[in-house]
Amino acid sequence: MTVKKFRLRIYHDHLTEGATATLAAERRVIFCVSGDAALSAPGRSQSIAADQAWFSDQAVALRGEGEGARLWRWELAPPGAAPGEIGRDGIRSAMAGDYEIALDTAAKRLMRLDRVSFPLGGEALTHVHAAPGVRCLLTGNLLLETSGRRYRLWPGDSWVEHGPDRVYAKASEKQLTSFVRVMIVPEEYRGRSTITYVRPEDKDRPKPQSYTRYLEEPIAL
Repeated sequence: MTVKKFRLRIYHDHLTEGATATLAAERRVIFCVSGDAALSAPGRSQSIAADQAWFSDQAVALRGEGEGARLWRWELAPPGAAPGEIGRDGIRSAMAGDYEIALDTAAKRLMRLDRVSFPLGGEALTHVHAAPGVRCLLTGNLLLETSGRRYRLWPGDSWVEHGPDRVYAKASEKQLTSFVRVMIVPEEYRGRSTITYVRPEDKDRPKPQSYTRYLEEPIAL
């Protein structure tokens, strides 16, 4: 086992229509929260709209289309990498979270983007994951209990789950709640969940949350 530290960062980028930028090569996922954007990398171009996503480990050119776009962007970077906010006219860009994670580089890894959606008052029973990841709340609000802390998250708030840390979550009773997350999963988990419930009696209890997987791409560490 060869464990190394990385930064898993999330940025919120607001692109005015016609605004453009080029981002240096990085292991990167972009999720469109709303609006329209055109993305291109060597040998590949794609337009994305709300609830669509993109992955690339190449340099990427961005352009706001239509009335522009609100994008969430995750990047897996080495510890000393410079921050990646976009400083261009017509673009508002802010780092929404910068988290240290540890990865065994001897294991092949996938960069996965998915969405977790809860019914009113839905619970994620106390659990751990087999992979670290950074989440960002999309809708509603979420009460989180982990590592002796208890706090509530609102749309746009991000947080990290390192994997072994035990987590309990309860969604709003008043608003439908969902979050989007990027996880750096071992290849053996391709196409399947990384979750394990802490209490054996919870394993077979009904799980009200639903999942939408957008992409799952191999990366080099």
